[in-house]
Amino acid sequence: MNETNSSEPRLALLIDADNISAKYLSIILNEIPRYGVATYRRIYGDFTDPQAAKWRTKLLDNSILPVQQFSNVKSHKKGEKAGKNATDSTLIIDAMDILYAGQVDGFIIVSSDSDFTRLAQRLRESSMIVVGMGRNQTAISFRHACTKFVNIEYLYNFEQNRSDDDLDEYEETENGADSIETTLTLEDVEAVVGGIIHSNDNKGRSTELSQIGVSLNNKFPDFDVRNFGYSQLSKFIDDFDRFELVATDVGYDVKIADTQGSVRQIEEFMISELGKRKNKSMSISSLASKVHDEFPSFNIKDTGYSQFYKFVNSIERIHVTGTTRKTAKLV
Repeated sequence: MNETNSSEPRLALLIDADNISAKYLSIILNEIPRYGVATYRRIYGDFTDPQAAKWRTKLLDNSILPVQQFSNVKSHKKGEKAGKNATDSTLIIDAMDILYAGQVDGFIIVSSDSDFTRLAQRLRESSMIVVGMGRNQTAISFRHACTKFVNIEYLYNFEQNRSDDDLDEYEETENGADSIETTLTLEDVEAVVGGIIHSNDNKGRSTELSQIGVSLNNKFPDFDVRNFGYSQLSKFIDDFDRFELVATDVGYDVKIADTQGSVRQIEEFMISELGKRKNKSMSISSLASKVHDEFPSFNIKDTGYSQFYKFVNSIERIHVTGTTRKTAKLV
C-alpha cells in the first residue's frame, strides 16, 4: 500500500552535490512540502572529495541516497571540478529512468548549473512538474525551463539574516555576485497584474487573488513574494498603490484602485496646461510628459485606453489633430 497521500504529487528530489553546498539542505527540505512529497531522494557527487564532507554527515539523517561518482578524469576548464560532467550525466540518466518508470508526478532538480536546462525542458514535455532550486547565479535559461524556480541562496540569507557577501569559500565562483541574473521587477509584476484585471473587467469577471498568483508563477517561474520581503501574496499586492484588495467569502479579489478622482484631476490639469499656451495647443508627447511629471503613478490603461492620445481625445474640451505628429488643442 502506498504510504504517501494520493492527493499530493509524488516527486523525485535530485541534488547536484558538486554545485550546491550542504548548508542549503534545510531550505531545500522545507520547500518540498509546497509542491508534494519526495518519494525519491538522491544526491550526486564525489563524496570522497573534502568539499563534500558536510554532505556526508547529513544524508543518513535525512534519508537521502548518495550516488557516488568518482573523479576519474581531470577537467581542463577553469573553475570546473574534475568529474563534474560525469556527475551531471549520471543525474540526467537517473532522471530519465525515473520518468520512464512512471512512479512520479514531477522532479525537484537542485543545481545552479545551466547544463540541466534541456533536462528540465524534456521533463516538462512529458507533463512533469519541474521545480528548480539554485543560487543567485543560476542562468535564466534553467529558471525558465522549470515550472517553478526557488532561489535557495536568497532564502538562506533571509533566514540567517546574512548579507549576500557573507558566503563561504565553497560558494565563490568565477561568475560571482556581479553576474547575478534576474528576470522580474516590481514593474513587471504591476504590468502583468494590471493586464489580468483589465482583461477580466472587459469580460465582466472579477479577478481572484489566487488567479493573480497562478498567472505570475506561470509567466515568471522564479516569482516568489519572499524575494521581495513578503510572506503573503495578499500583503505584496496590497502594497501597490495601483491595486486594491476586496475581501470575499472565500478570500480576496483584486481590482484597480479607484482612479476616477485622479482621472478627473488629470483632465483638469491638461485643460489648464493647454489654456496657458497662446495657441491653446501642445504636442501629444509634450502633454504626456507633463502629465507623467505631475502624476508619476498615472497608468494609461487605468483610463480604459491603451494609447494616451485616444484618452486625450475623449475629453470633451480637447481635440487631437494630426497623424504622424499628433497635437492636442483646447476647443
